Amino acid sequence: MEKFARFMEKFWLVLAVLTAVWTIYVIASQGWITGRVWTWFPLVCLGMWWYRRFTRRRMEAWARRQEGQDRS
Repeated sequence: MEKFARFMEKFWLVLAVLTAVWTIYVIASQGWITGRVWTWFPLVCLGMWWYRRFTRRRMEAWARRQEGQDRS
């Protein structure tokens, strides 16, 4: 499960970078008025990356606490 969580974290980060590049291209070629709607895509991807990272770290901390309790 940990490998999947790390994969999804990287997936969202890569997708954020790719959509940011695409957004910059669209804004440069078509202008701000047409391209501004594309800014939502990298923002949502960054939000998902942050959420996945936050959740993974909390789950790892929870697992460490559980492991420490089991030894007692």
